[in-house]
Amino acid sequence: MQKKLSPSSPPGSDSIDIGALRPPFAPRDETARRFFGLHRLGVRPGLDSVRELLSRMGDPQRELDSLVIAGTNGKGSAVLALAAYARSAGLRTGLYTSPHLLDLRERIQIDGESISRPAFSGLVEEYWPLIEECGTTFFESLTALTLEWFRRCEVDVAVLETGLGGRLDATNVVRKSGLVLTSVGLDHQELLGSSLEAIAREKLGLAEAGVPFYLDDLDPELHALAQECIDAVGGEAVAIDALAPEVLPSPERVQGRLQQHQLGRMYAVWKDLAARRNWPAADPGTALAGLELPGRYDVVASSPRLVLDTAHNAHALHRVLEQFAQEGAAEQRVLVFGSVHGKEIDSVLPQLASVAGRVLLCAPDWYRALPPESLRERITAAAQFPVALEIHPTVREALERARSLRPEAGILVTGSNFLVAEALDRLGIDELGSKSPFWESGAPLRRRERGLREAR
Repeated sequence: MQKKLSPSSPPGSDSIDIGALRPPFAPRDETARRFFGLHRLGVRPGLDSVRELLSRMGDPQRELDSLVIAGTNGKGSAVLALAAYARSAGLRTGLYTSPHLLDLRERIQIDGESISRPAFSGLVEEYWPLIEECGTTFFESLTALTLEWFRRCEVDVAVLETGLGGRLDATNVVRKSGLVLTSVGLDHQELLGSSLEAIAREKLGLAEAGVPFYLDDLDPELHALAQECIDAVGGEAVAIDALAPEVLPSPERVQGRLQQHQLGRMYAVWKDLAARRNWPAADPGTALAGLELPGRYDVVASSPRLVLDTAHNAHALHRVLEQFAQEGAAEQRVLVFGSVHGKEIDSVLPQLASVAGRVLLCAPDWYRALPPESLRERITAAAQFPVALEIHPTVREALERARSLRPEAGILVTGSNFLVAEALDRLGIDELGSKSPFWESGAPLRRRERGLREAR
């Protein structure tokens, strides 16, 4: 019997017709289709349901040494870097990330390899009755299955990215060896609060007695708040700046300045944690050799140069656009932009208007996408001079138009995780890290029909 949800539980959107989604949003198989159906439960902050599910699974989280990384921006690259350092130290490493770009299984990795399709299907089949009885949401259920998989694989350390906030995030149930807060900005205000202080308090709700909490990219007021919140529970606040982070050579694929900056800072975190936990030292050369950070100022093609970045709020977009603005003259740059409802982007619209000689607006094929006509009105109103704006009905057509312009300094695609995911798919990229078979040849980009059959 399925657990009855409380009246205060926000429901999922009734407008998602999973069977009608195009790739990469369509589930790739029947297991993923079943799991995606949990989106009907929406986002329900709280820990009671996930704790009940984990308890009935035998509490796998109690057998893991876990690092939990939170932050409005930067946490994705932080978890990937920390996992790489852990692997280079010879530790069997579990990695849990959110969201995925092309395949749900990307979120669950052991030593850099995604969980296999048969293994994931087996887990879902085994625990589906419990998931239904406990009424856990998509993220709660996936978190619990991930922790169980990590237990079965006997990982030495689990590196976990929070889904939303921290205090009431499903990852807050684990046994923590260390915590990281990468940044605090305005995002998900409807759930986390309307001010930076409120959002910071939610993320700092991860703090726990005796656990080091590494703090990065906080202004003095927020740092003082963090110190207060961490002290209140008996934790230890550690400023990453105080650890004397090094500047490390970046892998070829890591071209985002924020990500390059973080490699040294997360290495400093690992060194401090390793000393505290008696873990082996990491080898940064081994860790960073071939490291890729998909969707994070990710150069996926050349001729013309094509950069994808999942920045989706003003805090992240400002940094990405600032870097792009330094690559050649404005008339040599093209921006492809799309966003979804609920994101605070108004403060960055003047920068959007000035960063490129031409701005191509489109909407990812997702139910919450902002209409490009609405974006055009907002950008035009915010601009202080005429802007060369174009509207394109699909991401594929926007990409093909950008390619035809052959901008010398390149093309940046940004504004949404959904936009980047769809761009990757239309480029013909089915596995992260691979190259497009269409872009440089000038061949038409991939078209997609709706439905699960096409997703296979």
